[in-house]
Amino acid sequence: MYHKNLYLILLSTLFLWNISKAQNLDDAQIKANLKQHITYLASDKLEGRETGKKGEQLAEKYIIEQFTKIGLTPMGTDKYVQEFPFTEGVKLGKSSELTDEHKTHKLNVEWYPLPYSCAKGTVKGTLANVKYGIVAPRLGYDDYKGKNDLKGKIFMINISSPDGMSPHSKYTDYSDLRTRIDTAIAHGAAAIIFINSDSTVENPKNDFTNKISPSSIPVVFANANDDLCVFDNAHFTLTVDITRLTHTGHNIIGFIDNGAKNTVVFGAHYDHLGYGGEGSGSLYRGKPAIHHGADDNASGTAALIELARYLKTSNDRNNNYLICAFSGEEKGLLGSNYFVKNPTYPLAKMNYMVNMDMVGRLNETKNLSINGVGSSPVWHSLVDTIKRDGIKVKTTESGIGPSDYTSFYLKDIPVIFFFTGSHNDYHKPSDTEDKINYPGELSVMKIIIAMVNSLNTKGKLEFTKTKEEDSKEAPRFKVTMGVIPDYAFDGEGMRIDGVSDGKPAAKAGLKSGDIVTQMDDFKITDMMSYMKALGIHKKGDTVTLKVKRGNEMKDVKLTF
Repeated sequence: MYHKNLYLILLSTLFLWNISKAQNLDDAQIKANLKQHITYLASDKLEGRETGKKGEQLAEKYIIEQFTKIGLTPMGTDKYVQEFPFTEGVKLGKSSELTDEHKTHKLNVEWYPLPYSCAKGTVKGTLANVKYGIVAPRLGYDDYKGKNDLKGKIFMINISSPDGMSPHSKYTDYSDLRTRIDTAIAHGAAAIIFINSDSTVENPKNDFTNKISPSSIPVVFANANDDLCVFDNAHFTLTVDITRLTHTGHNIIGFIDNGAKNTVVFGAHYDHLGYGGEGSGSLYRGKPAIHHGADDNASGTAALIELARYLKTSNDRNNNYLICAFSGEEKGLLGSNYFVKNPTYPLAKMNYMVNMDMVGRLNETKNLSINGVGSSPVWHSLVDTIKRDGIKVKTTESGIGPSDYTSFYLKDIPVIFFFTGSHNDYHKPSDTEDKINYPGELSVMKIIIAMVNSLNTKGKLEFTKTKEEDSKEAPRFKVTMGVIPDYAFDGEGMRIDGVSDGKPAAKAGLKSGDIVTQMDDFKITDMMSYMKALGIHKKGDTVTLKVKRGNEMKDVKLTF
């Protein structure tokens, strides 16, 4: 115990000394540089920096210019750049067709292929209506029982289940579409037409942006109320002609070689949502508009550039530094995921990874989230010593979250993630440069510098697995309030950081800063209890929320 306490005292002293050292930076120049970077990256000219589009390429060019001026060594596959392919959307060929005994159904109006479908194929045959297409041996239920001679037929399957699609359905373990598709193929299906006769269940989306492996047969959805033949042995012709569209994203990677054994990775994503639109993650409900992404994540990219500038001239040379500007984060961590699977620098030499995502909006409460602290034993002892500029730190253990540090954690590399919190401009066009808190971002950078300096003599950090929430306890919910929770909030309840336009919370009059403490009889103490409360509801339910607004407690009616 004595030796451990002595170690912590020495570590704390060293850390505070390094913070003082970090204060010697040219604050005015750094803030001016940050403003220059963010102003350009978040400008209309870059059109929201969507991965694979012109704006991303302009941002790429700018970041490369900065890396070159700093003197970073190129560490991509083509100088600084590492290209990565990704599939987004599809092109449906003119030969795509669904015809039954009565009519030819209109593509994208009365029917459409699902992402589970094979790319190309034509099936002519008779229909077999197999109800829900569910086989549940544990429940003694089988929609295929008594149905013979199914091989080569086109199966029609209702996307609901015998007791609906509520979170409490006893068929939940058997009703996901992939399971039903695999079961149908095993029973001889040549093609599948999903239909929906349950008004409480949403139709499946023809969203090809998700990573879904196609099956070996055509799989489509059709509107049963559009004169579709639904009886056994009706004759159908189904043709799918799907071309998945491939685009290219660009990671930008530089290196500071200090001749050290280990290398610290700094990362930030520079892409954003472009003009928004369906499937982009935008929370804006107006006409397509440039999503500027000043905080998300021009702020992190600007910090990355300036930290690289500092590290290039730093006298602390016990680590090398890999500087990574990732693209494709908004589309599902595409760039960082590709990088760790196709590293341009050996993963085995990586000491730990520092990730910065949305570090430009430190608010008046000065709450800073530092996530991933369970990924190495050293993080807690360092984080506990942070005291500067009145900043309050909230930590989370998990190495898994909605940013690029996840990709490194999954490769057993210690990670730490800096985040100044969400806000009402998140994923909206209104996330603009004029709202950036430059002194606040500089304070965050100094904390990062101090932490890195303090660890420079510690060698390679030990990696530890973090405790994740048990997925069995995480509810399967079909509703949303349409809010952005404040993940840094450590009080009782769920504090709202932002409200999505046109969603239930906005219609109910909820505002940023409201704290939800109860949903009907369900007390909400934290994020997990909030999600569990959502999990017992379905679309159309009306609930009474207890909401704390300032010093006032009020009841609010909300309909999902």
